[in-house]
Amino acid sequence: MRKSICIFLVIMILLSCLTGCGLLRNFTESLENKSEASPIVDEMMNALAENRTTDAKALLHPDTEEDSDEAIAQLCDYLDGRKAVSIEPLSINIQTNVSNSGKTRQENISYRVDLNDDSAIYINAVYLSDKSGSGFLHFQFVIGLV
Repeated sequence: MRKSICIFLVIMILLSCLTGCGLLRNFTESLENKSEASPIVDEMMNALAENRTTDAKALLHPDTEEDSDEAIAQLCDYLDGRKAVSIEPLSINIQTNVSNSGKTRQENISYRVDLNDDSAIYINAVYLSDKSGSGFLHFQFVIGLV
């Protein structure tokens, strides 16, 4: 009886270890599906890779600084026509606030992007939706050691 209980417990522990990874993946996919920014990241990466600066600027929040043209040009220059092969979410933090001034939703997101030349970059971005509109407040490439 004691052996059968121990074997049962070991099997349960093994099953929980094997299903834990799938649970985490499902949770991450669920967060990505709730994210407003996930499809917009794809659009932004395509616009930057194809040097369509006006399209990239249209994806920015209306409250971003007026001198974002230079920053977008730098991102386009860095990509230099390289396209994203895969975009994998690393972290998504969604905050929603409701007050007298209206509803505000802010997403802090991080992605790993594999480019078509076998290099990888990371994206840190803040996507804001409020009464002014919606778009990226920040969109940064992170290169080097992460």
